[in-house]
Amino acid sequence: MLMKTAVKSTVGVLAVESLETCMQKTEKYEKAVAKNTDPEDLHQMRVQLRRLRTAMQVFAPSLRLPKGAQEAQVAQVARQLGKQRDLDVIGMTLRDQFAPDLPDAERAIVETVLGRLAKQQKKAHKQVKKELKGKRYATLKAVLHKWTAAPDCNATARLSIGAVLPDLMLPLMSQLWLHPGWLLGIKVNRGAFKPDARLSPEMIDAIVADPSSTLHRLRKQVKRVRYQLKFVSEHYGDRLNADLERFADLQDVLGTLQDSLVIETFLAKTLSDWQVQLPTLQSLLVASRHRAWQSWQTHQTYFLDPKNRQALRWVLLEPGLKSSTSAAKATTQKAPKGSAKTAIAKDTAPSKRRTTRKSGASKSTTSGKSARSKSTSRSSAKSAKAENNGAAPSDS
Repeated sequence: MLMKTAVKSTVGVLAVESLETCMQKTEKYEKAVAKNTDPEDLHQMRVQLRRLRTAMQVFAPSLRLPKGAQEAQVAQVARQLGKQRDLDVIGMTLRDQFAPDLPDAERAIVETVLGRLAKQQKKAHKQVKKELKGKRYATLKAVLHKWTAAPDCNATARLSIGAVLPDLMLPLMSQLWLHPGWLLGIKVNRGAFKPDARLSPEMIDAIVADPSSTLHRLRKQVKRVRYQLKFVSEHYGDRLNADLERFADLQDVLGTLQDSLVIETFLAKTLSDWQVQLPTLQSLLVASRHRAWQSWQTHQTYFLDPKNRQALRWVLLEPGLKSSTSAAKATTQKAPKGSAKTAIAKDTAPSKRRTTRKSGASKSTTSGKSARSKSTSRSSAKSAKAENNGAAPSDS
């Protein structure tokens, strides 16, 4: 059994507290999700379940989780919530992002489509309520709470966080850097991989619509890494802040690409000739996707740069509470002139630009957010309120 302390000094303490916190935050949204008055509640509950899964993955080498409270059970619960969430996103995006820019005739058709969608959402919500009242979810909560009260861990749980953090962090980072999604739509110039700016709209659409869902799988991996970094960020001072922001931006951009495909698939199932009946909507969806692709290429350029990847590796290899400014200065002073570390230190300034999703093709690049972006904004507001009340902020 592990003694809990104010300072998460060992792997076991950090692991147990991470799992316990995620489960408690998940339960906080149960009643609100059952009432189904705000889609954000379901979204936040799914976020906490995904964070719980990530914590189980990251700390798996040190934990002996009991049957009924393992990653597979968490994934099954989250999957049931995910079906309603997908429908919620379709509805919010069509209603809030695209419908205001449609001509009256197309808006009337979209209203009919939304009526059919509402019936599917109602059915999906019944399944969510059934899942939350079912044996699987009840067992997960009971077993996990019992385990966190008297955790069963192996010997590695006693290791100091500072000593093993790099070993915990780098495996998932390696999976991210080696993901094939980074190489979609690139060209090779003198051995360097760079996004191809000359891709035609048709080629872009073909890449995004890839049946293997490579970009969607990359987005999932980005989320896992982001949650992982959040678990341990307190042990790195502010040195992970810039990368956390970049990953959040990238996740949002990839989400826009995925949303456009999901909406088009839904419309195709609902209206056999939806492109003919909704030509303006089709143009808006394509324009949104292509803007997101341009933003994706900006992130792709940054993360394909070996210096930027190595900069994050250096941070993860050296836990400590020093600030990003002092760390960069120290790196520059210690490294020989012209060395790789010197170059890395010069290239770690955080990006100040945040990607947002826009509505109509006729709108400027500074107006309109998508349903997911609005959801994130509401999450930030709730987080600020929670912090003021002494509660931990929610994540997305």
